[in-house]
Amino acid sequence: MGYLFLIIAGWAAYGIFRMMRSGKESQRYLVESREEAPLRVEHLSPPLARLAEDTRLLRISLEAPVRQIRELLVGDLDTTTVEDLDAFDNMLMNVSRQLADWLQTVDRLPADEAATMQDLGLSPEPIRQALMREGWAFERKHLRGPNGSMDQRLGHVIAELRRVETQLQTHRRPYR
Repeated sequence: MGYLFLIIAGWAAYGIFRMMRSGKESQRYLVESREEAPLRVEHLSPPLARLAEDTRLLRISLEAPVRQIRELLVGDLDTTTVEDLDAFDNMLMNVSRQLADWLQTVDRLPADEAATMQDLGLSPEPIRQALMREGWAFERKHLRGPNGSMDQRLGHVIAELRRVETQLQTHRRPYR
C-alpha cells in the first residue's frame, strides 16, 4: 500500500514539474515576443492588401509550432505520449497545408499584382523551395536534418514571410 502511495505521489510531482516548466516557457515566450505594428496596406490593391494580411497571419501562426518543435527537441521523446505525438504530427500537417495555401494564393494573383511583387523584389520561390526540400510536408521523422533542425528551417520560412510582409508595406513611389 505504501508503494502505491509513493508511485502516485511521484507521478503527481512529475506532472506538477512539467506544468511549471511549461508555464515558465510560456512566460518567456510572451516576454520575448514583440508587439506588432499595424499593417500599412492603404497603398496596395485589394489582392495585395489581402496577401499582406494573410502573410502576417501565417507568420504569426508559425511561431507557436516553432516553439513546440523546440520543446520537443529539448524534451525527452521517450516520455511523450502517443496522443502528444499525434497532436504534434497533426500540427506539422497543418503547417504544411498553410504554407501550400499561401503559395497557391500567390500563384493565383493577377498578372499585374504578380508584376508589382516582382518590382518589390518579392518571390514565393524561397518558401516554395523550403517546402520542396521537406517533400511538401513537414514530418516528425525529419526533426533533425542535414539543413539544421526543423525549428531552424521553419525560422527561415518565418524570416522570408516577414520580409514579404515588410516589402509589401513599402510604397513603390514615395514622392508621388
